[in-house]
Amino acid sequence: MKIAYIAAGAGGMVCGSCIHDNALATALQARGEDVLLLPIYTPLRSDEPSVANKRVFYGAINIFLEQKMPWFRYLPGFLHRLLDQPLL
Repeated sequence: MKIAYIAAGAGGMVCGSCIHDNALATALQARGEDVLLLPIYTPLRSDEPSVANKRVFYGAINIFLEQKMPWFRYLPGFLHRLLDQPLL
């Protein structure tokens, strides 16, 4: 079975939800399931090795700018991908 586990990150903080989501995805992978842990808004931070995907979906910066400035939605895709980088 293929599982896409979508989890919201907590920015630069280590939070209980991120730790829980990472532990659950790790346990499912250990049982042989095909799990993809997808962070949305901000990267996931955990105190254990992360199994989360490196790419952030629905980056918080893009979402904010699209809400405040509707014209921002029409910029080229490479600018949106640039703002979805985990370093930002």
